[in-house]
Amino acid sequence: MGLSNSIIALKGNHLNKISQIFETLGYVDNNRNKEYDKWEEAETFLFDNYFDLANQSIAIRGIWVDNNWTSICDPEMVDAMEDDKISQLSGDLDAIILTFMVQSTSGLFWFAKYDKTKQRHFFAVDGRIIENMGDPLTEEQGLNINERICGDDIIKLADRLGVDFEAPHTQTTFIVKELGYGDQVQQEINQVNQPTLPKKQATQTGHDNQGKKKPWWRF
Repeated sequence: MGLSNSIIALKGNHLNKISQIFETLGYVDNNRNKEYDKWEEAETFLFDNYFDLANQSIAIRGIWVDNNWTSICDPEMVDAMEDDKISQLSGDLDAIILTFMVQSTSGLFWFAKYDKTKQRHFFAVDGRIIENMGDPLTEEQGLNINERICGDDIIKLADRLGVDFEAPHTQTTFIVKELGYGDQVQQEINQVNQPTLPKKQATQTGHDNQGKKKPWWRF
């Protein structure tokens, strides 16, 4: 089975601003959390349950702090694509934000850096570069940031930048947070659930016919 994961990493410890962060991303904090001492347990819960819960209009995200980064694991692989919202977060928090995505079975590889605005973005699918924006980071040297990119390149890049993308081993608490959809997202879901909505429009909203906000690679 191929690697499938998406991480948003915010420079600094922002656990006291988690509700604000998710509100900016379009969610409502339900204040229902699960805590785990081991990442493997948190990861299992996230990836075993996100699909069924999303069909109940509940999103779950994993959160932890390590090496002065607050990392958010998004098993749905949707939040990293919210350019405007992540740029806003970077400005509001006065923090650098990094995003990483790998969906190796679909050949999707992505990373981006925000510092008030998007500074760098590389996005490739199935050996085809979709976007290569901004000056390469120093940490990219020696990696295949090109048509030959693979999951190891994203994992190594994240590691060089101080973010553990694949399997965090830090001695910390891993939080799984339950979220509701904000008004804008819920409105999109309601529109998608209307039977008269053209299929093309439903696809553009990023949700499936069951109302689940979908990763674009599942379309």
